[in-house]
Amino acid sequence: MIPDMSLPMTYNSSTARATQLAVALLLVAAPISACKDALTENPRDRISTEAFFQTAADAKAAIAATYRPLSTGSLWGTNLQWALNAATDESRVGPEEENPNIVALTQLAWTTTNPYIAGSNSSGGAWAGLYQMITRANLVLDKVPAITMDETQKNQILAEAKFLRALGYFYLVRLYGDVPLVLTPEQQEAQSARTPQAEVFAQIVKDATEAEAVLPATWTATDKGRATKGAAEALLAEQYIWRKDWPNAALNAKKIIDSGIYGLQPNYINAFLPGSQNRNEEIFAAQSSSATGAPAIDIAAWEYPRAMNPNSNGGWGTWQPLQSFINSYPAGDYRREVSFFTSGIDPAGKVVTFLPHVYKFRPTQRPGQQDVNWPIYRYADVLLMYAEALNEQGQTAAAIDYVNMIRARARNGTGAENRASPANLTPALTQAQARAAIFDERKWELAFEGKRWFDLVHQGFPAFQAAESSDPTVIPTNIQPTRMVWPIPQAQIDLNPALTQNPGY
Repeated sequence: MIPDMSLPMTYNSSTARATQLAVALLLVAAPISACKDALTENPRDRISTEAFFQTAADAKAAIAATYRPLSTGSLWGTNLQWALNAATDESRVGPEEENPNIVALTQLAWTTTNPYIAGSNSSGGAWAGLYQMITRANLVLDKVPAITMDETQKNQILAEAKFLRALGYFYLVRLYGDVPLVLTPEQQEAQSARTPQAEVFAQIVKDATEAEAVLPATWTATDKGRATKGAAEALLAEQYIWRKDWPNAALNAKKIIDSGIYGLQPNYINAFLPGSQNRNEEIFAAQSSSATGAPAIDIAAWEYPRAMNPNSNGGWGTWQPLQSFINSYPAGDYRREVSFFTSGIDPAGKVVTFLPHVYKFRPTQRPGQQDVNWPIYRYADVLLMYAEALNEQGQTAAAIDYVNMIRARARNGTGAENRASPANLTPALTQAQARAAIFDERKWELAFEGKRWFDLVHQGFPAFQAAESSDPTVIPTNIQPTRMVWPIPQAQIDLNPALTQNPGY
């Protein structure tokens, strides 16, 4: 099991009862077929989950623990961050890397047992991390309704659980295709077969829509990082775009735009610096902050160069930008200037130069508890989703206006500049030209945020093939339609014979 002692929000998580609840949640944190007796197990050193769900504090601690997997090594702490970045035309695994399982990420040479794709055991990897979050959400939805507490707070907690369950399933269907749809603790005990994507998407829409109706528009300062109405709307918009339901995608993205709550930071880099949860561009993120108690998403360790390690700003350079990607930015684009660096201070205090590395995420210190979040939904992303949805409905000129908002911010540079590049797109573009321009803008604006992989798959195999073929670290014979879907971890199939493997693995 993945250790799970800390809680990601400020819900009195230092109390003994909240800590005990986190331990109890370990009983239901395993993959869906791995702990058939977990819900009834009650050894002397553990208290059953039934004994915990008694008070409002228990409910708050439980939903806090449900957020936590997003920031752990199974998801954005390591595995998703590595795999989704290294496997695109944005970046590669660093040339210094000797671990063949890590190198395989950039080669598209995945296997059903690669620990960074499938996990090192039945409790690791993205599959297990996402089901861990879903399982905890299911437990909250099953147990919290019976607790006597403030009804508004209760309903908000239940809405958060629905949002997190919907988000978990949205990642699962995009990565793996059909996946078991598990909605109750009892269903977790069964060895479920894979559910058709249409049914999973129907549940995603149901959960996210119900969450949107209840979640607050904003939270107070002490609860920043919790899901909001805007987060649910962003999830709805993105999954509608994935399914090419353009009217509903536009409808949900426009709700966020019209709310007046969110906006673009004047300086692009400010959207990623410490404290982003307190700025209006962040809609939802995997939290990484000592203030919230979330586990550290050690972005700097994986993106900063080895030549600076173990300096406080050093890292391992696990994934590094491709020069072809850097060169693709418009000349003079401020986003290129602030997203990469090629020199720093080594442990001896000397200035060293190195191959380009990502410099978009800049924690206050490294090593130690990181204080930069991993963005899942930003306002810039929503503007580009809205632009895409408008363009696909034939409203190309209107779509270009929203892309140009992104470009105007880039021209502002540090916030008060007036650069010439990137110039506004002309509203005279054809629909096909606008489609290509929107995807390019997403490539530059959302670089290294785990979006590029999904954008390539969303566009279809020709776009996927063209992008992957431009990456010299990819083994050409691995550029196949089957590689647009991840393999089901062999450890999960061993535990649950009802699961079938994806084609090509």
